[in-house]
Amino acid sequence: WDGGRVRASHNAFGGRVTVVDNPTEALVAHSTHVTGTMIASANPATIKGMAPQASARTFNWTDDESEALSEIQLGMLVSNHSYGVPISGSTGPLPSWLIGAYISDSYAWDEIAYLSPYYLQVASAGNDGDNNANTDPIATGFDKLVGNKVAKNNLVVANAQDVSTNSDGTISGSININSSSSQGPTDDFRIKPDITGNGTGLTSTNSTSNTSTTVMTGTSMSSPNVAGSLILLQQHHNNLYGSFMRSATLKGLACHTADDGGDIGPDPIFGWGLLNTKKAAETITNNGLSSWVSEENLNQGQTFTMNVNSNGSTPLIASITWTDVPGTTNTSGVPNQNTAALINDLDIRITKNSTTYYPWKLT
Repeated sequence: WDGGRVRASHNAFGGRVTVVDNPTEALVAHSTHVTGTMIASANPATIKGMAPQASARTFNWTDDESEALSEIQLGMLVSNHSYGVPISGSTGPLPSWLIGAYISDSYAWDEIAYLSPYYLQVASAGNDGDNNANTDPIATGFDKLVGNKVAKNNLVVANAQDVSTNSDGTISGSININSSSSQGPTDDFRIKPDITGNGTGLTSTNSTSNTSTTVMTGTSMSSPNVAGSLILLQQHHNNLYGSFMRSATLKGLACHTADDGGDIGPDPIFGWGLLNTKKAAETITNNGLSSWVSEENLNQGQTFTMNVNSNGSTPLIASITWTDVPGTTNTSGVPNQNTAALINDLDIRITKNSTTYYPWKLT
């Protein structure tokens, strides 16, 4: 979903793009570039997308919620949404209470996810990183997310600079955020954005001709980078095990295997870190050997316990992820109301002998 029509005839799409609604509206570079980042073939090589054999069904952002529900019925697993509401515009800044608040838009996408346990919405965090128009933020330089960027069950993506990698896929050097990338957290101190992707200086398809390319920067670019990569992870899981992952599993896997950036642990700039699709794929491949990925049911008040062996040198990392029931929306008009949006509040603990280790928590 994006603003304006994708140039479906572009050579790099090879007939794999369907414009579902508004087929006569103007062609737009942004939506064409985003689609290319997800699925363009290497035609030319510089614009090869993340899932270059995939097909895309594209929509204008109007009626996105109802259209998403319809597409889910047809089997949609992942969608990309590189648009949102900036914290300030031509009419001035948004009311401070609205920024970071769990509102009706947040609720709507959480409800869609709750009703559709295999579907994951991937959304750009926004490009307000250098904008301090929020008159009453949680902390200076933070608290810039609006609407569905505050939802619980989607994956919200920040924008990093390009990184250098070693031959084995590990990061060489540092992971740097693009300063324009919007910071969280939510008003109730949930970690948002969830994850970071490379969205700086991306070359992709352009709308001006069937061979044109262009370079763009923003969370609009990092989001389809992540969304296209997640499609590959779903395909990999299905190839190995004959089934797709639930969206909570896919989201948890992406966050669990990310390369940490910024402050140690999760933070409201990078989320859980920079997406590492290679490590996520290896985690799927090695399930039951060096990793453990499982989907469990937990009843009210129930405790789930498992014993694991650690080799004492490789870090032992554990996480749990779930699709939550939609929460209570904030209609108070009071800034930074920190009433928890979570309904099901699950906790994780790791115990070794008499020592208990607790999970990360924003302060």
